[in-house]
Amino acid sequence: MLSSSKSFFLPLGPAIDPDGVRGYPVDMRVKARSTSWPPPEVVVGPRYVAAAQYGLGAYERWLAGEGERWLAAACTVGRHLVAEQEPDGSWLHLDPFPHTFPLRSPWRCGLAQGEAASLLARLYGAVGEDAFADSAVRALQPLSRSREDGGVCAQLGGRPWPEEYPTARPSFVLNGAIFALWGFRDVGLALHDTGASASFLDGVDAVAANLHRFDTGWWSLYSLYPHPLRGVASSFYHDLHIVQLTAIDLLAPRAEFAPMRERWAGYADSAWCRRRAFASKAVFRLIVPRNRLVAHRLPWTRL
Repeated sequence: MLSSSKSFFLPLGPAIDPDGVRGYPVDMRVKARSTSWPPPEVVVGPRYVAAAQYGLGAYERWLAGEGERWLAAACTVGRHLVAEQEPDGSWLHLDPFPHTFPLRSPWRCGLAQGEAASLLARLYGAVGEDAFADSAVRALQPLSRSREDGGVCAQLGGRPWPEEYPTARPSFVLNGAIFALWGFRDVGLALHDTGASASFLDGVDAVAANLHRFDTGWWSLYSLYPHPLRGVASSFYHDLHIVQLTAIDLLAPRAEFAPMRERWAGYADSAWCRRRAFASKAVFRLIVPRNRLVAHRLPWTRL
């Protein structure tokens, strides 16, 4: 019911490069355990987040010197993404998402768009296939369009916010927005796309200006969606927030990042805060269950 940092953790990428596009900011190697496609952890089809993260993990293993077979595996994912991409740059999820964030099919995912763009930009740099570059650039288009125009961009505090879950009432998922923004950065640097680089900096400013909204005073929030109860982060996502703030502060420093990272790290070190966060998340999941058969009957999921 609850994701835990004790069973799963994504550390800072070991080859993160503040001046270029080398290793991914978060180490995804745990997402790639086999070079055969499709591996058990990836279902080919609508699960484009899993595919992109597997590809990033495989690329990271190649970068770490684990063999050319890992680059070949990453390229296989890249070609799969190119083949599945819509003309407008989207990867469409064809299954509805009736729990936590109510979404009817088809829907787009800002996290998938950004992570796929990051993978494709790296693959273009590694093997030079033009299809990877073209697909990476197109992947960013939905990140700049509003939900009403077939995109995933919302406004938070008057600033652009790429939505992992583009709900009618914006969800403002923190980790998903940061992953999406890294897609802008990687395409901007790898492909010398000044528009993408500018969008990345605008997005970084949006995160910095709104970061305080995700602080409860004792834990971080997963999202700002108007659930019946505030959606605090699980321990996994709280720790991921800390890692992401470490990474984004290396890539595009802002005065807000380091103090909030230290603040949230302090919460994680506090037994009282951890217990309160666990209890709050447990109650949240009773009210907002992941079970689709239960969730689709709740009135707020039909908003």
